[in-house]
Amino acid sequence: MTDVISQILNVLLLVIAAALIGIVVIQRNEGGLGGLGGSSGGGMGGFMTGRAAASFLTRVTRWLAVGFFSVTLALAWIATHRSAPQSLTNPVSQEVPAIPVESGGTTAPATDGTTGGTTGGTTGNSGGAANPAPSAPTGN
Repeated sequence: MTDVISQILNVLLLVIAAALIGIVVIQRNEGGLGGLGGSSGGGMGGFMTGRAAASFLTRVTRWLAVGFFSVTLALAWIATHRSAPQSLTNPVSQEVPAIPVESGGTTAPATDGTTGGTTGGTTGNSGGAANPAPSAPTGN
């Protein structure tokens, strides 16, 4: 449904943009460069004169601009609410099956207060660590 609405709004946006460009181009340029809407030659010919034409074109330009921005905001709102997750920090999560833990799994190493090292919960050597060097024999 939103795809149909967004397509209609896109077509409407193009029509409004073309009309807005056309209205702006035929307006009288008061910057000294003439313009298509100037009094000599181009523009609206004998359709309207002077102040009435300027007032009408100003109102049409204003309403076309309001329509252009309204349609643009509607399209932006549709695009953000289409199928995006609610938050970047809470993305849509998929159910992941839990991995069963075997009974003989590894455990965190325990520390032995006397040696200051890790012993893995047992006394003595834990898994191939080097034994301390034996003390040298003492002579009599």
